Amino acid sequence: MSIVSIFHKVKNSVMHRSRSKKLDHFYSLCDKQSSVLDVGVTNDEVNDSTNLFLSNFRLNDSQYTGLAVNPMDGMRRKYPNKKFVEYPGDIFPFSENEFDWVFSNAVIEHVGNRAAQLVFLNEMLRVGKNVFFTTPNKWFPIESHTDVFFRHWFDKSFYKWCELNNPYWNVDNLLLFGKEDLNKIMEQSNAENYKIISNRTLGWPMTFSVVCPTVNV
Repeated sequence: MSIVSIFHKVKNSVMHRSRSKKLDHFYSLCDKQSSVLDVGVTNDEVNDSTNLFLSNFRLNDSQYTGLAVNPMDGMRRKYPNKKFVEYPGDIFPFSENEFDWVFSNAVIEHVGNRAAQLVFLNEMLRVGKNVFFTTPNKWFPIESHTDVFFRHWFDKSFYKWCELNNPYWNVDNLLLFGKEDLNKIMEQSNAENYKIISNRTLGWPMTFSVVCPTVNV
């Protein structure tokens, strides 16, 4: 087995363990009768780990709604008892406090610049009585989308590297948060209160979970 293969095997194992712990955390907060909006579902019908929350949903199917920017016809066939809604981005097609919980795993870093991220955050807060979202830590040594070490700590050289080596990623679809950035956008948002949890791997914060109750429940 090559070094690259070993690296990816270890990476996938660590990420799966991290995601599972975040799911456990979410369900420890979520009442069993809650309606849940899953923001940022993808149309990957083959790889269940892409939509780990969806494929491991622990409540009744009728309590689940997935929100996506891509056509979800394939996912509707795969999960016929769950609801999926497509939208073009920006404003969510739901009313205020329509859901007991909004859940979003590692999506906010992909929606655009800080202004777009703030709109996305405020939309989660608008439609959900409670919000739980996660995002990678910019200051973790390995960047999980590109597998670079440390380069993502320096924006200019990182995006230049992406342009030359992995052009799918750019500043418009991958804008990471350090804890200071996360605190700043939360203070700018409509969140009445919030808590940022550092999810550590080998003692280093690898991801953050943010919990925001928006009304008393």
